[in-house]
Amino acid sequence: MYTSTISSKGQITIPAKIRKQLGLNPNDKVALIFRGNEIILKPIKGTIKDLRGSIAPRKTRKILKKSENR
Repeated sequence: MYTSTISSKGQITIPAKIRKQLGLNPNDKVALIFRGNEIILKPIKGTIKDLRGSIAPRKTRKILKKSENR
């Protein structure tokens, strides 16, 4: 079990060992799930929005057109 202190701003630090095990990096997003009197922290890995700009515009149009024809 690990412990962390809540700062005056309501922030907590996730211990390095846990961040490493979960593959968390700066600016990664996490979900906080409430179950009874517990909070479960789950990494949120990549969404479609995160891919925005990673494909050239022409290719994007082709991909969108193909997906519309399905």
